[in-house]
Amino acid sequence: MSKYRVLLEQFKRDKGIWKKVIKCTIAYEIGSILVLIPSVHQNEGIVPFLIPLGTLFFNAGGTAGNQIAEILLDIIVIVPVCIWCAIFSYLCTVYNNHMAESSSSLYSNGAGIIASIAFFICLFSIGYVRMKYPRLATATLIGSVVPFFCLTKGIYNTHFNIMSVVGIFYPTLIGGGIALLVNLVVWPETAAKASEISFGDAFTSIQDALEYANTHLFNDENDTNNNIKAFGDPSIAKQLRQNIKKLDVDISQIKRAKNEAKYEVVISYYCPTWYKPIASIMEGLSRNFFGFMLAYERESQIMTQQKIGDQLLSSRCKSSEYCQNSIRMRQEDTDTRDAAKLDYRGISVLRIEYKLISHLQSSIQPEMKNFFQTSLEYTKAIRNRLEENQAIRPRKASIKGSYVCRRKELQDVIKSLQEAKIILQKEYEESHNPKVSEDHYLIYTVLFSLIQIGEKLFELDKEANILIERRKQGRLPTLFFPKVHFKEWLRKASDDARDRQTITDQIFLDQQSVLTKERSFTRQSSGSLSMTENAMQSVEDVSDTNENVRTLSVDESTQLQKSVAESDWIIGNEKIMTSLHNAPGEHKWNQWLYRANEWIQADYTRYAFKYALVMELLALMAWLPVQGVNTLYNENHGQWALLSAMIVVNFTVGSTVLLCLLRTLATIVGAVCAYVGLLAAKRNENPYVLAVLILVFQVPMWYMMLRRFTYSRMGFIALLTMAVIVATGYINTIQEDLFEPVWKRTLTAIFAIVLVLIVDQILWPVWARKMARRHLSDLLIATGIQFSKVASLASQEDISSPLYRTTMQDVQRNAKLLRGQHQLTSQMLVLAGLEPRVTKGKFPIDVYCQILDHEQNMLYWIEHLLTTQAMIPRHVRTLLMHPINPLRKELAAAVHLYLYTLAGALRTKSSLPASLPSAELARQLLQRRITQIMRTQFNAINGNESTEAVLDEAQKKELQIRYSENQIYWQTFAAGNVELIVEQEAIGGLVAKLMGQYVFNVATNNQIP
Repeated sequence: MSKYRVLLEQFKRDKGIWKKVIKCTIAYEIGSILVLIPSVHQNEGIVPFLIPLGTLFFNAGGTAGNQIAEILLDIIVIVPVCIWCAIFSYLCTVYNNHMAESSSSLYSNGAGIIASIAFFICLFSIGYVRMKYPRLATATLIGSVVPFFCLTKGIYNTHFNIMSVVGIFYPTLIGGGIALLVNLVVWPETAAKASEISFGDAFTSIQDALEYANTHLFNDENDTNNNIKAFGDPSIAKQLRQNIKKLDVDISQIKRAKNEAKYEVVISYYCPTWYKPIASIMEGLSRNFFGFMLAYERESQIMTQQKIGDQLLSSRCKSSEYCQNSIRMRQEDTDTRDAAKLDYRGISVLRIEYKLISHLQSSIQPEMKNFFQTSLEYTKAIRNRLEENQAIRPRKASIKGSYVCRRKELQDVIKSLQEAKIILQKEYEESHNPKVSEDHYLIYTVLFSLIQIGEKLFELDKEANILIERRKQGRLPTLFFPKVHFKEWLRKASDDARDRQTITDQIFLDQQSVLTKERSFTRQSSGSLSMTENAMQSVEDVSDTNENVRTLSVDESTQLQKSVAESDWIIGNEKIMTSLHNAPGEHKWNQWLYRANEWIQADYTRYAFKYALVMELLALMAWLPVQGVNTLYNENHGQWALLSAMIVVNFTVGSTVLLCLLRTLATIVGAVCAYVGLLAAKRNENPYVLAVLILVFQVPMWYMMLRRFTYSRMGFIALLTMAVIVATGYINTIQEDLFEPVWKRTLTAIFAIVLVLIVDQILWPVWARKMARRHLSDLLIATGIQFSKVASLASQEDISSPLYRTTMQDVQRNAKLLRGQHQLTSQMLVLAGLEPRVTKGKFPIDVYCQILDHEQNMLYWIEHLLTTQAMIPRHVRTLLMHPINPLRKELAAAVHLYLYTLAGALRTKSSLPASLPSAELARQLLQRRITQIMRTQFNAINGNESTEAVLDEAQKKELQIRYSENQIYWQTFAAGNVELIVEQEAIGGLVAKLMGQYVFNVATNNQIP
């Protein structure tokens, strides 16, 4: 009974997957039964196994709208392919007729030459389209089957049979129609439903994050010491990070589901595009949660280190005099000691004393507790209202009760956070010689993140009301058609197509826009003025970002084109250096050759050529000028090798090796299952037994394919192999032995695999680990440039100037590009982990993952700097920020040079230099200057040099809040610099661990590298 309970629990846990498996099984079984009907498989010219393959390619596991779109796209692709193949098949028959009727001196194998050239051009075009337009991946896969049979079979005939082309075209559509019908009848799945479910999951993740913070960070309202201990607990920080990661995954799923619904015909109460503001707000909410989590982790690390240090200090104390001396040494000002030192690896170590962190954190504990409690109830109320109006799917175990959005309560809680800022502000006002400290930076960052979360909840409530109001009156859903550009639609791979693709296909097809913009960004960094056009053209690609950018006038647009081409610190009409190495040619033919070279070096061109070459070599036997070779090729199912290679060919060598091994294993599994079925049915004597066994064997294959395991592609290949062998063995048109199709299928697969491996190694070999290093190197360089641009924004006094706004637009565009580059590099590491390393040790993927984690934190802190610098008042920018521009430029240069050095080591696989530039030293010099300005102009910065007029309590309160806001914005901005340098130096240590570092003997200790 226990086993049955485990199976039942497994079924309940994967209920959605099993529904898809049942639907796909029904469609595949119907297609297989049709093949067993004599009137179907005896039809002249038809390829019978294409019917079950149609149910496999257009499987019922996705949405109905996507199935319809895939079938229409298949028709759009396959019709030109059929016309092309029909024309050249007809030309072959005309050539054969002319050669047979006349004794002219024509080449005897002219038909083979015609067919081979047409075959190569057709497959090159299919591979090119498949790579460039990811949504056509399935359609091009099916379209490749047409030349496989049309241009290798019957090319030496003297009479043209149109059914040799049409017989390949319509069986696949029949299979797709069966799968669509099953999907519409049995548990229909729509894109709108998937979108609503994903929004519900995201709301659940937000509630979980708020509830966990509320219950674990604040155990007892009256016990502040326990709450402070909770802030120093690493396990709580780890679990909070996991909750935030789950929220990020759900936000990514929202984007995918929203895009799928946007690109399909949808029947729903709400138009998919109406959800875009809510999705943008939830994405911003996720980033604010991530910022709070980073600040909390930092506090946890500091408190843990302080606790360990206090314990060591107490154990070493033997006398009161020793304790007093130790405490006095720990409390020395940072001005009396070195700002940064170098460890044995040459990486600057942060020496910051956080002496007030516990005290400052305890002062805002009650306000934080109230914030999390109120925000949790507020989120539940928003979700409940959306569920009642059928905007999102209700929870499985919905809690009954009425929730009211207590906006006034949340506003009061945020006001209490403002009062907490006033408490921190008083520490500055009580001292006539205020000192800037990192403790205040971090606490202000916590407050800033919480206030931003509250503001996002207000925006979410507002957009939820707008969404509900836009719903049309009536009980029945409305039909919404997609309103997107057709070419843009083709560049987006569907969610269902990703399930049928390998990991490599998913990465390269999904990230084509990122790869293109990354190459464009690399060319732009050379200093060429042509970067302006590329930057302007990329505006449409990032139109989904959250920021609202105002439309520029003609004059301002011209200014944008000029300023985009400028470097970060170039102002006015300073001369821009253009690199001579990448200088454009002076003649037209130079430019034409440059564009041709760019096209040849493009990924989709190289893949298309490799794809066509592999297929040409596998089908070469069909066109050899040897009598009877073409017949031998067709009787031994030479096209099966083409089917194997069609699935095996990939973009990277390592993924191809792994996929080839899995392809062989899956082929054997599918062939054995087909052989067992044919053996039990005695070939075609008992089709009912064969149908039942097909039903039994396909269930685990579908489950493996739809469950999205790492090797889920094996299920697809096994189903394909089983359909091919069952149909071939059951019909038996060439009178083969029962086991003969099995070993022929296996041998053709192995032969195709070996050829693919050879071509991959010789022709433009691409290793995922090399690409991962290159993309990571480019990402680090781009991160340094992005930080410099943000630093230049903070140096501008007037945020309304055209130069500031154009730079802001450029930074906002690059922010999304950097997130895409980070995602691409992470996915490349997945492929790198699958590649074999024969001559070296295990690939250090764990270290690379740690680098990417720190890089993700750096990207957040740069966005944090971008957000907070825009909120700093102008008088603070004039008095405090602008006078230290030279020091800020030195800080930006140190960060950029540091990251550039790390990127160079990764790109060239060379050791780091003995010493690295200290960005922390530059930051502390900047902080000292800020402290000096604060000492001399404290009242002016905080605005309390005002008039002698008597103010009432309300006015005083408002003035105090404004003063505290002046502090929080620039201090949380300064916190971003601190944390960014910490993350940067952590990356430096990991890169030194990967690539090594030069070490040499020196004469003095303070010069140890």
